[in-house]
Formats: sequence, structure tokens, C-alpha cells
Amino acid sequence: MRLSNILQRLSISIVTLVVCLPLMQVPANSAEKSVKDIEKIIRDRFLRIDTNGDDSMSPKEYTVYRIATFNSMDLDASGSLALKEFRDRGKKPSNRRAKRRTKTFQRIDKNKDSIVSQDEWDGYANRRFIRMDTDKDRKVSFLEFIAYIK
Repeated sequence: MRLSNILQRLSISIVTLVVCLPLMQVPANSAEKSVKDIEKIIRDRFLRIDTNGDDSMSPKEYTVYRIATFNSMDLDASGSLALKEFRDRGKKPSNRRAKRRTKTFQRIDKNKDSIVSQDEWDGYANRRFIRMDTDKDRKVSFLEFIAYIK
């Protein structure tokens, strides 16, 4: 294995530990999660978007993810999201998560009609992709993803 690959893997582990460890919720039945467990959770989340496994998220991959996410939340297939659909996503969230999702919903709902349209969702998701792509190469690396979700 080349030294640059070793250093990149080491930096991913360190960034994961420093940035994400304090932010991860530990299950009630577990005293603590290992760094490997946390890295796996984050990696799995990233791989749901990076479908070709090239360690970067392309705009096309993110668009597929964005549409699938919207459709999975749109439980009544109305083509828009009510607060309950967005906040609950099919099950009751914790109070903390419900508050965070409510604030996010209000930010996405640009015209303040208490509904998130497909256009509002697309705009929000596209702005997220642009913010994640810190080096402006039109793709999001795993390290950029970790830095964004911190």
C-alpha cells in the first residue's frame, strides 16, 4: 500500500474521531461506540449516495439520492411534503430530532405555505451539495462529506 493511501486512511480515521465522535448518539444499551463503528455508520451513509463506489459523490448520484429521499418522505404521494411527513418520516422521532427537523423544514419552505414542494426540496438539496463540495470540483469526497455532517 502506498504511503499516500495510508496517510489518507489515517486522516479519515482521525477526522472521523475528532469531528464525529462527540456528535454521534450512543445507543442506550451500549456504553460506548468504537471509532470503527462510527466510521462504518458514516461510510454506509456515504455509500448510499456513492452508488458506483468511487469514493466521491457526483451530482448525478446526489440527484438520484435527493429524489429517492423526497419520495420516501412523501407518504401520501402528493408531490409535496407536509411538516409531519418531513419531521416524522414514518415514525415518531425523539424530541431533539423533531425540533431540528422542524427548523430545517421551515428553512426549506421558502414561500412559507407550510408545505415543502419538490422545487423547494430540490433547491435545498442542491445548495447542500454545493456547500459540501468545498474544493469546487463538482463532486463530494468522503472527507468533504464528513466535514459537512459534523
